[in-house]
Amino acid sequence: MFGNASEIYSIGEIKTFYPNEWVAIAVEETDADGFAAAGEVIMHDRDESFVWSAVKLRDSAELVYVFFTGSRRKTMQAA
Repeated sequence: MFGNASEIYSIGEIKTFYPNEWVAIAVEETDADGFAAAGEVIMHDRDESFVWSAVKLRDSAELVYVFFTGSRRKTMQAA
């Protein structure tokens, strides 16, 4: 989807490149606790369902991490 050359980016770099989007990566590096630290971007979009659809097309044996790069603001409702 992104050309022939695969590029590995850290989670921090991905958050900078794709602000406020859902991102799926093929995990290439994990941290000491086993959490995704870097990977190849499979798909990114503001629509979460579009990203999950792309993930379903990948090899099921591949470790994939899907996350939102923005903040999760809580909405407050007045009673």
